[in-house]
Amino acid sequence: MTTRPSAGTNPGTGLAAGTTGQERRPGDTADVARIVVQAASLVPGVSVVRPAAVRLDERSVALDLHLITWYGHSVPTIADTVRAVVTDRVAAQTGLSVAVVTVTVDDLLVPGVDSSGAGTATPEDR
Repeated sequence: MTTRPSAGTNPGTGLAAGTTGQERRPGDTADVARIVVQAASLVPGVSVVRPAAVRLDERSVALDLHLITWYGHSVPTIADTVRAVVTDRVAAQTGLSVAVVTVTVDDLLVPGVDSSGAGTATPEDR
């Protein structure tokens, strides 16, 4: 007996049409928080990322992030770049739309004055 995929599914995958298999729903807020930290850490000038709140529903997510940045980088530019990178990465990896990303910069590190603590990287390391 041969079965055919039902209308609206991709043959061989059983996934709904338009999905690639790369998209997946996160199991919980910890999955989204991990994605957020990885994405925001890629932005030049970001030293530390702490997700303060991840509010998740069936189709969207709202995020509050706290950052520590390095002196010499534009704080508004870092915040805008973090919002864009996090929004793109979360949407791509979870299939969720990102309703809002609130970025709070808690501290500014000065190279040569502030020592690199655990979880921080100097601008040269980036």
